[in-house]
Amino acid sequence: MKNKILWAAALVGLTLPLGAAPLTESTFTEIVKDVKIVASVSKTATPAQPNDLLKAPDRVRTGPESRTELTAPDNTITRVGANTVFSFEDSGRTLNLEQGNVLFHAPKGIGGGTIKSGGVVAAVLGTTLIVSATVDGGFKVIMLEGKGKVMLPNGKSVTLKAGQMVFIAPNGTEFSSVMDINLGKLVAGSNLINGFNHPLPSQPLIKAAIDRQNSQLASGDAVDTGKPAGNGLGTVDHASYQTAARPPLSFQQFGALGNAVIAGFGPGGRDFSTLEFKP
Repeated sequence: MKNKILWAAALVGLTLPLGAAPLTESTFTEIVKDVKIVASVSKTATPAQPNDLLKAPDRVRTGPESRTELTAPDNTITRVGANTVFSFEDSGRTLNLEQGNVLFHAPKGIGGGTIKSGGVVAAVLGTTLIVSATVDGGFKVIMLEGKGKVMLPNGKSVTLKAGQMVFIAPNGTEFSSVMDINLGKLVAGSNLINGFNHPLPSQPLIKAAIDRQNSQLASGDAVDTGKPAGNGLGTVDHASYQTAARPPLSFQQFGALGNAVIAGFGPGGRDFSTLEFKP
């Protein structure tokens, strides 16, 4: 039976290695529009500036059409989308995501990281993913490269690989089905990936994942159904979804990522088509 490639939403969980360097502060390496640092004690919000240092437990808050990138001393990268609130914990390697979405990339061998939202945890080792959360508990994970284990508080878990997503609805206790997406179309339209002045360190690995999927399409092992991949979109609010899937790049910009087709890819990415893989 063919596997359909769709959109989805989620949670993740892995065990971090002992002795991993803490992730309690990062430097703002790029800022777009409205990005503020909210002091944990006074609650005072001040505009963030390049090279400012965010220290736990102060929070980052972004406005509409805004985003920022933070880089830790060990080169762990956190990219924050629009309408997002997050902070680092003051020990370990944990991000608290109150709402919105983040792209998280941890180089291999430095301890990965954990993203928490309410009672849900997403932890990864040496991979790149996007996590989206709503204030009412909706949660989504999109794996861009590598693999990740996604775990719910009740112990249920799934494993994701590049080009897959899973979600949990607000107040849910079950995962959605693991869904395959057209990774090339997602990457082409994502401001969390392309909306900065420099590429992610893991860009070659993401491109390799796109190329593998494109090879399957070219050989007929996978088929683009042309159907919108709407499953799970309701678990993430419109602003968060818009940041994860912005209007597409130009053909010239997209050419640097690979040869995925972007015809029919509508504003905000809402026209993502499903794919089917042959057994």
